[in-house]
Amino acid sequence: MLNGLYPSILIVTSFVLFFGFEFFKGYISLLRYFYWIIFGIFLTGLVVFTLFPFPYQKYLIQVMIEDNLGVEHNIIPFNGVKEANEFGYFSIALKQYALNILLFIPLGFALPILFSKIKIKHIILIGFLTSITIEVVQAIAGYFIGYNYRSFDIDDLMMNSFGTIIGLLIFKVLFKFLKNNQLLSEK
Repeated sequence: MLNGLYPSILIVTSFVLFFGFEFFKGYISLLRYFYWIIFGIFLTGLVVFTLFPFPYQKYLIQVMIEDNLGVEHNIIPFNGVKEANEFGYFSIALKQYALNILLFIPLGFALPILFSKIKIKHIILIGFLTSITIEVVQAIAGYFIGYNYRSFDIDDLMMNSFGTIIGLLIFKVLFKFLKNNQLLSEK
């Protein structure tokens, strides 16, 4: 299975080079360059955790299809918790919800730092659109592979959006600290 190492290297290298050029030309401060690199690492993690490892070996894919090992799509809110509770896996469902929330907290926190003029509704919209993009890519990938290796899950979409909002709230709480300690850079 494709493990995500090469996409990780490509994403981080792109951020280092692009924003390194911006820094050395004097367009952004060292602090802002640092923030962009950290954001690039976050985006790398987001892509790797949600899309990789990606199956590509024909034999393994065929076995998964024959054994009907694909994951079901979920378009009913909180259906995953309901089913997990019925089958005795409630703690696993809660862990999955918590991880989906945690995965998107950095997005809600980072966007107002990187884009000081961004509106709250746009941050929430970006979190939602990022999450729905991931879910749709997972669903489409399953279609092309021939089984749902990853699935579209409305619960993931809701928890990711909630994580973005929590990240934004954390930023709001820490705003004065960041500003007073000169950790917000306009340039």
